[in-house]
Amino acid sequence: METRRENDPRETFGRALRAHRRTARLTQEELAAKAGVGIRTLSDLERGVAGPRPATAALLCTALGLGRPAAEGFHALAGASWRSARP
Repeated sequence: METRRENDPRETFGRALRAHRRTARLTQEELAAKAGVGIRTLSDLERGVAGPRPATAALLCTALGLGRPAAEGFHALAGASWRSARP
């Protein structure tokens, strides 16, 4: 049975971000520096406690070197996460 947390778009985005980061063989610190975001921001995103602003998602996508199909999916997850985090 899935819990509400597992269905949360922020959690889904966080899992995808972590998977992309690990595939790129980057630590959180390395990705944060490469993308120009704070380590706390990156940590919050990966843990699913925050949704990325569109500009932050774009920075992460570029830093991860995602190609077009992966980037489109990443931005779709980011958008859903951002919308769910907004009041």
